[in-house]
Amino acid sequence: MSNYPKEIAVFHQTIERLKGIGNVESGIETLDGIEGDELSNAEYHNLPIATLLRTDGGIEDEVITQFEFTIDKSPESLISLEFLSWFVRDKSSGGIPVQLRTFAFPPQTPDGIQLGQTLKFCIDYFIEDVSESLQPILDKISALNNSLELAIQIYNIPTKN
Repeated sequence: MSNYPKEIAVFHQTIERLKGIGNVESGIETLDGIEGDELSNAEYHNLPIATLLRTDGGIEDEVITQFEFTIDKSPESLISLEFLSWFVRDKSSGGIPVQLRTFAFPPQTPDGIQLGQTLKFCIDYFIEDVSESLQPILDKISALNNSLELAIQIYNIPTKN
């Protein structure tokens, strides 16, 4: 059973239903108080650094919800990734502060070569004016999920059984 709130677990399931997509994980992190000159610190490696540099760090009362996933490198996974890329770009151009980006670790470490093994994709959803309650954040994720489910149906995007 998932330890995620229902709205987040459902969004995970929707993404993971797409062919070739797997290992969906997520988190919510406050950006308030993160300064631009701190973004080179290893503790912020998971954040969209270039985006945050544009505002010199996080905005007051802002959080980021991140949905990380992998692909299995099949032709179907590339179709799913292309669809998700379009979907996220379309939402962003409609005014929703969301982006899809890649994430990877260094090609080589003292433990060996990692190249070809660490590529992940991340949907970043920036939410401002957050309150003490998670519910407004969960409501926005639920709305994004409903829109994604509708787009999957409209465009007949291949899903797993």
